[in-house]
Amino acid sequence: MQRSEPAARPSASAAAPDTVEESPLLPRGSVDGEAPPNAPASSAGITWSCLASAAIVCIAPLQYGYHIAELNTPKKIITTCDGGGARWASLPRCLPMSDAVFSVATSMLAVGGLLGSLAAGWMAERWGRRGALVYNNLPFVAGPLLMAFAASPAMLIVGRFVSGLGAGAAVVIAPMYLSEIAPVKYRGTLNLLNQLSIVLGILAALTVGMLANSGPYWRISVGSGLLLACMHLLLAAFAVESPRFLWSRGKQAEARTVLRKLRDTADIDDEIATWDATAAAPPQADAPKRSSSDGAKPSDSATPGELHAEAAVVTIFNIFRIRRYRQPWLLVLLLQFGQQLSGINTVFYFSSSVLERMFSSQLSGILTMMIGVLNVLATALAAPVVDRFGRRPLLLTSMAAMAVSVTLLGVGLGLGLNLLAAVSLYLVVASFAPGYGPVPFLLGTELFDMRAAGAGCSWALAANWTGTFLIAVAFLPLLNAIGEWVFAIFVGALLVCGAVFYVYIPETRGRTIEEIAQSFKH
Repeated sequence: MQRSEPAARPSASAAAPDTVEESPLLPRGSVDGEAPPNAPASSAGITWSCLASAAIVCIAPLQYGYHIAELNTPKKIITTCDGGGARWASLPRCLPMSDAVFSVATSMLAVGGLLGSLAAGWMAERWGRRGALVYNNLPFVAGPLLMAFAASPAMLIVGRFVSGLGAGAAVVIAPMYLSEIAPVKYRGTLNLLNQLSIVLGILAALTVGMLANSGPYWRISVGSGLLLACMHLLLAAFAVESPRFLWSRGKQAEARTVLRKLRDTADIDDEIATWDATAAAPPQADAPKRSSSDGAKPSDSATPGELHAEAAVVTIFNIFRIRRYRQPWLLVLLLQFGQQLSGINTVFYFSSSVLERMFSSQLSGILTMMIGVLNVLATALAAPVVDRFGRRPLLLTSMAAMAVSVTLLGVGLGLGLNLLAAVSLYLVVASFAPGYGPVPFLLGTELFDMRAAGAGCSWALAANWTGTFLIAVAFLPLLNAIGEWVFAIFVGALLVCGAVFYVYIPETRGRTIEEIAQSFKH
C-alpha cells in the first residue's frame, strides 16, 4: 500500500481561492448570508436549495437509524405477553420466542443490510442517486408492514431482513449524493447530515419505543418506519438529481441547470472545469496519452492489461483489480470495519445494565435516553469543525479519545467501579460521535472518482455490516470467555487502525474529488 501524503496540497488552480481570507458574506440565497448574484460557484456556500435537497435525501439514513434501534426498547413486550395469550385486533399480543430467536431477528437487519449495500452501487448507477433512493423506499414500506402485522416470529424476522435491504442501500447512496451536490469547501459539513440523520433516527426509535412500551403497542413502534418512507416518497420530487451524475451520463445541459439552482449563481464554469474526464466517461485504451503536466503519470508506462482495466466499467466485482482504486478500496474497508471493531455497539448494549447497577429502572431508562441525546449533540458539533480543521485531525483525535474511554470502561466494569463505568459510557459516545462516527462515511465518498464511487461505497458499507454482524455474534461468547478483557481487543483495534490511517489517509479538505483520486494513481 503506497503512502499518501497526509496534507497533500491541491493544484495551484484549486488552491488559489483558499488563500483568500473568507468573507462573512456568502452567495445570494445561502444559509449564511448574501453575495453578488454572479459570484463564482467555487466560492459558493450552502444555499437553501442545496440544503433542502440534502434534507429530503437524508430521510433515507434517518430510516436506517430508526430500524437499527426499533427493537431495543420493546424486546420484553414483544417476547412476553403481559395480558396473557389474548389476541389484539386479530393479531397475537406478543410473539413468544427465546433470546436466541430474538437475536436472529435483531441481526437479520445486518444480513439484509449487507446485501442492500452491495446492490446500492448498481442502483445508483442505474437509476441515479435520487432515483435509487426513491425505489429504495419499497423495502422501507414492505419491512415495517411485515413487522407491524407479524403473526409469528418468522414474519418479524422476514420484516427485519426486508428493512435491512433498504437500510443497507440508504447509507451507501445518501452520502454519495451529499458529496456530489455540496460545494467543495463545505462538502464535509453537508455530508455530516448523513450521520446526524442516523443518530436522530436512533433517538426517534428509542423515544417511540419508550412511549409505546406496553401491551401490543410494540406494533406501533416497529411499524412507524412506514411513515418515514411515505414522507420520503412525497418529498422526493422536490430534491434535484446529482449534477455530477447527470454530467457523467452525458446530460450536460440538465447538469448545468441543476448546478445553477444548487449554487444560486450563473457562474458555474469554474466548478464544472474541476470535474475530471472520468466524471464524463471511462477512459479508453486507445485514448491520447496524457502528459505528466496534467497531474497523471504518462500512460506509456502502463501495460496493455492496465489500460484495459482502466477502460472497464467499474463494478463491485472488479474494483479491487484496478490498480488506481486498490488502495482507496482497502482504506474504506478498514475505515468501516474498524469502526465496528471500536466496540461502539457493545457500549450501547451495556448502557442499560451498567446504569441499572446505580439507579432505578425508570431513571436508568432516562439516562440511557440521554446517551442518545448526547450522540446527536456531539455529532452536530462536528459540522463546523470538519471543514475548518480537516478530516484527519477529527478522525485521529476521536480514535485516541475512544481508546482512552474504552479502557476506562473496561477498568470500571472489571473492578466494579460503577461510577467510572457509567461516566465512561458517556465519554465513549462523546468521543465517537463527532469523528469516528461520521468521517468514515464522508471519506468513503471522497477517495473515489465518479467511475468508482458506486462500487467503492458499496464495498465500504458491506464491510460495516459485516463488522456489525460479527461483533454481535462474537461479543457475548468473548465476554463469557475472557471477561472485561474483551475491551482490550477494542482498544488494540483502535490503536492499530489509527496508526494505519495516520500513515495512509490523505487530508481531503478543500480538494476536489478528482484531485484526491489523483493522489492514489501510481
